[in-house]
Amino acid sequence: MPISFDTAAAERSDDARALFAALASGTDEPVVLTTLSGVDLCILGAMSWEPLATSWNRLKPEDRSKITEARTTQMIERRLLIEQSPGQGYDPLAYYAVSPKLGIALAARLNPTFIITSSVPPKQAPLTLFAVGDAAAPVRGIVIEVPSLTTGKDKGKPAPEPLSLQFNHLLVTQDFAAEYLAEWTLRNAPSNAFHKKTARTVTLFRPGTGPKPTAELSILGDGKTARVKGPGINGEFDRAALKKIALQLFEQGTPSA
Repeated sequence: MPISFDTAAAERSDDARALFAALASGTDEPVVLTTLSGVDLCILGAMSWEPLATSWNRLKPEDRSKITEARTTQMIERRLLIEQSPGQGYDPLAYYAVSPKLGIALAARLNPTFIITSSVPPKQAPLTLFAVGDAAAPVRGIVIEVPSLTTGKDKGKPAPEPLSLQFNHLLVTQDFAAEYLAEWTLRNAPSNAFHKKTARTVTLFRPGTGPKPTAELSILGDGKTARVKGPGINGEFDRAALKKIALQLFEQGTPSA
């Protein structure tokens, strides 16, 4: 059972407002929010990637309880979770406050303006962009969730268990996010079991419009250019053009005023 926590207070805190104000000032520097393991995301009720949820639910209830206690204690020690009564430690019935940075990461996940994923199903964890905002400003910033990647040194080793993966969370501007997504999709496409290059699927979701994607693109990168296929688009594009495509997806995902 996920722990109980309050994100609203953290998202509205002075510290959180200062982080968004820094983005609004035009900074190009990403704000490092936090790093969470696959287990942490499950405990926080944020396991949107299906293999992660499957791995968590496959555990025995007693094992989930032990892991929840250990990881919650660690998040308290990291000051990501704040106890109602300092020093009480993990309590399955406790209600926790969260740090401003974790609050922004969770608010973006729980109530996004739009979501964009870049994935190579079924085993690789997706790069995910969550637009975070409010009625006055639907996109105050974008939280990028970056999964840990297998390096060349790990070639030939089995893929890491989803629960052990690390996910870095960054708060960035739309321009930075578009550049990041362009560079991500431009990378050499991974090979499948048959040694064939596998295209990445970039998908735009708008909450409240049902499970069907608002837009979906197939992108096959070679490190210099990428072949993009989708509704109304089919061609070879460089990094600058891919960034424009990403910005168009952001615009398509943002509600009209």
